[in-house]
Amino acid sequence: MGGDPRPGSVPGRVDVETELIYLRARSEPPWERVKRDGVDVTDRPDLWTPYQRARRVEFEERVEFYRAEGLI
Repeated sequence: MGGDPRPGSVPGRVDVETELIYLRARSEPPWERVKRDGVDVTDRPDLWTPYQRARRVEFEERVEFYRAEGLI
């Protein structure tokens, strides 16, 4: 359903260092892209589940925090 595909990932815990590596490279971590039936639908919010929406909002809030702190 919306599980985190990274090996060794722990639900509810964000790997800030890895996330920042992607963001500094001007990319988004692939596990934060919204997928439906294996297709990236990040640009189609109308297709997101409530879980995906909540997770995406949390990610976008972290990105804003990183920017405000000058981390990216």
